[in-house]
Amino acid sequence: MASYLRAGLLLHIITSLEISLLTILAPKLLCTKTGFQMGSVNAGILIFLMILPIMFQLDARSRFQNYKRVKDQFMNFGFDIRLLKPLLKSRCQRDAARAAADELGYGRNCREFYHFMGYRWYHLTPDFLFSNPRFLISRQFWKSTFFLSTYPNVKKKSQS
Repeated sequence: MASYLRAGLLLHIITSLEISLLTILAPKLLCTKTGFQMGSVNAGILIFLMILPIMFQLDARSRFQNYKRVKDQFMNFGFDIRLLKPLLKSRCQRDAARAAADELGYGRNCREFYHFMGYRWYHLTPDFLFSNPRFLISRQFWKSTFFLSTYPNVKKKSQS
């Protein structure tokens, strides 16, 4: 459980903030001085605010699958930048890889590689957002971001 929280730390923080915001804004959006009345704009805002935490948690679950996969690969093959390259796409994927690398003692190598590739702490948005914004509506984006298949908990084979 701790590794799940660590792999999706940024997403869990955003979810907590979102739920807090929803708790504060929902009564104001739902009620007016004349009683319970919700306009279409208020309904749209409320629905959007209710869906976001679910999307963040689905994203955190997918990043946990990335974390398990890269940790398993580090355990089997040792540190190799080729294992990190597929996870360069977004901050959350890089965080998941960094969490796995930290647990296995490769954290410094991982941070140096990301720094060498030009990524800094303030690079929060995914790379494709600027190069190909239409990717947001593609099936591949939704599948890889929110519905990544479950990676089995595979342990390193003993070397006898």
